[in-house]
Amino acid sequence: MLEDHFDVESMEMLKEVMEDEFSDLLTVYIDDSMTRLPDIRQALQDKNAQTLRELAHSLKGASANITATALAALCYEMETAAKDEKLDGLESLLSRIEQEFETVRSHLQAMIV
Repeated sequence: MLEDHFDVESMEMLKEVMEDEFSDLLTVYIDDSMTRLPDIRQALQDKNAQTLRELAHSLKGASANITATALAALCYEMETAAKDEKLDGLESLLSRIEQEFETVRSHLQAMIV
């Protein structure tokens, strides 16, 4: 269900405001996120809390901008853990982020015209 992943009402408002540029916004989000996720994984592997926090924060904001609320919430968890330098056990959270992104990406690609 779309509602499990997005704030559907806010997305409809965004679509109305963006008009023809809505598809461009979604494409840029997908492309940017696909390059950011491997960087997040690398930062976690390197145990670089600062970089991990910054990347998770950035993905959280971008996801919130397109109303992907579930993904934004997962990124917030990652950001908070990295801020507190609690990196142990974040592999499972990263896997959840990657899975949620794939679901979000699939929904967004269906909306691109």
